[in-house]
Amino acid sequence: MKNLKVKQNNKQNGFVEKNAKPFFNLGQEEVMRKNTTDEQRMRTPFGRYVNTINDETDYDDKDEIFSDKDTEEYAEEEEIYEEPVKPIKNKRFKKNKKVTENVPETQPIWTGQTTAIDIIAPTSVDNGSRDYVVVDGIYHSYLYISGYGYRTHNEAAWMSALVEAGDSIGISFSFKRMQRDKILSRIAQKTMINRSKMRDVADTRSDFEELDSAISSGIYLKEGMNRGNQDFYYMSTIIEVTAEDEETLERNVSDIITLCASMDMVCKRADYKHEQGFLSLLPTVSLDADLERKSRRNVLTDSLAAAFPFSSFEVYDPEGIFIGLNKYNNSVAILDFFDADKYSNANACILGMTGAGKTFLMQIMALRLRQQGIQVFILAPLKGHEFAEVCNMIGGKYIRIAPSSMDCINIMEIRKRTLNTNYEIHGVRRNDSILAEKIQNLIIFFSLIKNDITQNELNLIDGAIVRTYKTFGITYDNDSLFDKDGRFKKMPTLKDLYNELLSKDKTKDLALMIEKFAVGSLSTLGGSTNVDLDNKYIVIDISEMNEHLKALGMFIALDFVWDKAKESCIQKKVIFMDELWKLIGTAGNRLAADYVLEIFKVIRGYGGSAIAATQDISDFFALDDGKYGKAIINASRIKFILQLEEDEAFTVQKHLSLSDEETMQIIRNNRGEALLCANRNKIVIDIKASPYIYNAITTKRSDLEKKRKRKMEEREQYDN
Repeated sequence: MKNLKVKQNNKQNGFVEKNAKPFFNLGQEEVMRKNTTDEQRMRTPFGRYVNTINDETDYDDKDEIFSDKDTEEYAEEEEIYEEPVKPIKNKRFKKNKKVTENVPETQPIWTGQTTAIDIIAPTSVDNGSRDYVVVDGIYHSYLYISGYGYRTHNEAAWMSALVEAGDSIGISFSFKRMQRDKILSRIAQKTMINRSKMRDVADTRSDFEELDSAISSGIYLKEGMNRGNQDFYYMSTIIEVTAEDEETLERNVSDIITLCASMDMVCKRADYKHEQGFLSLLPTVSLDADLERKSRRNVLTDSLAAAFPFSSFEVYDPEGIFIGLNKYNNSVAILDFFDADKYSNANACILGMTGAGKTFLMQIMALRLRQQGIQVFILAPLKGHEFAEVCNMIGGKYIRIAPSSMDCINIMEIRKRTLNTNYEIHGVRRNDSILAEKIQNLIIFFSLIKNDITQNELNLIDGAIVRTYKTFGITYDNDSLFDKDGRFKKMPTLKDLYNELLSKDKTKDLALMIEKFAVGSLSTLGGSTNVDLDNKYIVIDISEMNEHLKALGMFIALDFVWDKAKESCIQKKVIFMDELWKLIGTAGNRLAADYVLEIFKVIRGYGGSAIAATQDISDFFALDDGKYGKAIINASRIKFILQLEEDEAFTVQKHLSLSDEETMQIIRNNRGEALLCANRNKIVIDIKASPYIYNAITTKRSDLEKKRKRKMEEREQYDN
């Protein structure tokens, strides 16, 4: 608050009002009290007097304003700590001038408030070491690339190796454009001086080459700026290395120095300058002058553009699942199969040799998709037991289809309520016959049982199927599927169909075709459904079926899964099919292969994703000259290619149009590494799982041995 004080006749000091006599005989404090109302006292901060003159006071023309000196003396005498009045020379207050009362601002430090500086400032800093500075318990060490330490010629993105060095490495790359006219004149002058020096230097002296190189550099810069219309820049590169302890820090610093040496760059430590390095890397665009001088390098526009450090692809979908780490730059690979704006479909293929990690990758994706509330189905024709532990651990349903198993999925069971998947959107149901569609699927099933079945035999079976359903009151009318309570009626089984075939002379021979499912060794597969099919995580293990029955078991599983997938076009669902070559390979059946191919082509329209895995690449492309393998690859927007042998890698290269470098990367992949092809992005990822999940899904022999040993120890402790 600025006090307005008036000098009366240049002699006597006091506060005056218009038409009021000054109180010459009273002390100044008493004068102030008499001119201050109660309301003004209440508003006065800290009980001090701020202004005793009304805002609308008129001043006489004879009154003068105190000078700075008078104001300061008065303030000292009365111990009033307001801001002094600034001098106003040769000016008078106009009449009726309003004087605004300003309340002094209180600094936050006096109120105990937390400021932005308090939040961002470190709690502790130790800069007593030559090799590092410790900020909040984290060791920071700083290096710089010397101005003369760069290669003369660099390829594009030559800085990407430093950017991708690791999470504990930070880069500060700064550049400044200089004025063209000044730089050109300096270059010309320096070049002329060097030429004059060169005349006095013999060509055998060591500094002759230095002068010759300096002259050549000057000519290069002049030509680039004059003819190439390029700008002149000074650039500096500061490298930050962090660690939680001194030993790790020293190791990381040594790795960076070695990396720079491999790139023909001279990297130096910023000894006793680490505090300045820390401040230089803050987002203040302020580089320490000494570090800038030591690391400064002149470049033209083309060279500066070649230093652009972000050259590697990355896959990051915010709503996706974590797959692993990008081996190029250690960024996370997060994939959203259902991002329709980015991927034309949600299908995927996993290719890899045995032991490369296909099952590991499938289970990681299945678990993380289930965490997002997505329906997951896993069909395992080989080594299905590897999926059992995780399935039981998360409360899923593990179904084993085998002659020795009591689990059964009735192939003749009808599960759909309508063929119109848009019913949940539009609320309108069509009367298309559900039974007619079911019969078409059963025809494929019987074709798998007898490969050389004739059309006449299929016609006879078709009639027998219709009569069997009619026995249970089910016809082509969809209303006949339900009882009075709206629940499905009891469904016929293969045993019922067997009895119907035996009842007619024309079909008795066909009854022998399914006799083993009715009364033979596979009778457990021909009964009614006795497992929970409404679980959100279902694993169907058909690995115990022999080679002749493998396709049948796969078809029974696919028939159920496909029915569930077509129930809704809104709900997300994923179908994992392991070792798909069993269905579409050399020993496969064309009808079954067509069924699988239809799933890959159509499932997108039902809000789903089909993910296939195979280890026999040559067999995957064998049936009908690779017709089905190629179609499934083309219908999958996302591919994971794990480690492969050379001949299989070259086969994949031909079908996926991979470069030679990418093909060699597939051959060099270690266990758990994969080339991820998502749209046009191709990156190498290291598949990662948490220790808990890794321990549950690992199939590595040494890990299983450790797990068994740990279990035995737990049992011994429990017994004791």
